[in-house]
Amino acid sequence: MIMFPKSTPRCQNGFSIMRPIFSLIVNCLAGACWITACGSVFAQGLIHSLPEDGVSVEYEGTIVQRHGDQDSEPLTWTSELSIKSVGQEQAEYNGVSQACRWIEIKVITGTSTAAGLDPGPAGARIYKVLVPESKVSGDTVDPDTIPNQMLPIVKGYRRDGEGEVQEIQSKSLVYYPMICRLRNYDSPEVISESDVPEVLASDVNVTARRLKGKMVMERQESRSTNEGEYWVSADVPFGLARWIVTDTREEKTATEPRSQFRSVAVVQVDMKLRRIRENVESELVTP
Repeated sequence: MIMFPKSTPRCQNGFSIMRPIFSLIVNCLAGACWITACGSVFAQGLIHSLPEDGVSVEYEGTIVQRHGDQDSEPLTWTSELSIKSVGQEQAEYNGVSQACRWIEIKVITGTSTAAGLDPGPAGARIYKVLVPESKVSGDTVDPDTIPNQMLPIVKGYRRDGEGEVQEIQSKSLVYYPMICRLRNYDSPEVISESDVPEVLASDVNVTARRLKGKMVMERQESRSTNEGEYWVSADVPFGLARWIVTDTREEKTATEPRSQFRSVAVVQVDMKLRRIRENVESELVTP
């Protein structure tokens, strides 16, 4: 289940920030017929491991969107994302009582101003989910061979902007595209076993494994290509130090050959570690 917000930020000319992104995702998911990737299987995803409870990690970066070819005028926004561990409890999952962790994820996308980040009328999106600790894995699949493109949950809640807190009805939280644009690359390539990623946190020394993946989803009239480069590190809570993603949407008519696919939208994301915090508390008040 993909979590879409009720409203989306707009820039000064009234253009919806997320609507073209929705089109990019929904169309390619609707008729996917093949997927490709390269390299060997290693850890990936937004959450690779669990830190001590009460720890959080914060990221900051940019989203750049173009329509048509690369020469078109880009639209640029600032994005912030945080992940917190905000509680532990025993809960039943798949008929077994086990250790679970409350994870809170907050995403804000908007325009940088002198007063800070202005997300417009949409505000922040916050997700608070109870996750079986046994299901947190940085591999392409979890111990039960379920692909790690979603986070299995016992229960969860969400809030969009200043709206009411709503219970999440599905049994999983999907990262892509509303939380993180990294995909579950089938076989990511290892660029370096020990790399130093560029981060915004000046007080943190990070050494990471640098990986690169690619996923292509195609149907008769459209093709979506997602290419991601990301740095996984034991020095960072939850495991991810930086990620760079390019999502390209192409279209053609049903009668044209595949060589005639034309780019109609490109979304580029670059997120970097900004801060690591301790003794954090939940922001979302749940029932």
